[in-house]
Amino acid sequence: MNTATPQPATQWNLYFRDYLLENVYLRTSEAQRSEILQLWRSETVEMNPGDAERSSREVVYLVRNPSSELAGVTTVALIRLKDGRRFYSCNLFIRPRDCVPYLNITVCDATRDFLRNFKHPVSQPAGMLNINENPRLARPGIRKLFARHGYQYWGQTARGEDVWITEFAQPNGPEVNQTAGQPAAPG
Repeated sequence: MNTATPQPATQWNLYFRDYLLENVYLRTSEAQRSEILQLWRSETVEMNPGDAERSSREVVYLVRNPSSELAGVTTVALIRLKDGRRFYSCNLFIRPRDCVPYLNITVCDATRDFLRNFKHPVSQPAGMLNINENPRLARPGIRKLFARHGYQYWGQTARGEDVWITEFAQPNGPEVNQTAGQPAAPG
């Protein structure tokens, strides 16, 4: 099925069709970071070198296509909201040629489900935020898909990007005022 280089067994590695979702959170190797940075360069992901280096250390899942190539990643950073709670801010990148139906939501769900149960060594976040930078993710059908998967719509950023939230203490998502303020800048 998948010919990816064998990795240490983990209960958090998953398959979606022929794609391997390889969990590497807080344990990415130098070789993996190099591979991540090369993916972002080859796909012209807009990111300054310092942010790219930092983000390469914040990867939760490596997404490998059927030929074992790195096709995408999820990254998370700890942020503090205006109300003082810490959340994971999740970013997902899948290169366009690997955007098969339902891969994005599957990777997003896997990241959320892993983080919900992960005991963070610094601070236990209250949940996860997704800021959908891709305008196609604001279409009604995609919004319904996110809602069906337990994400709660929280509003939009100043740039018009949809913000979705999952609070870990509430398995079905939070009761959030949809016109509530935006997340505070990371800090």
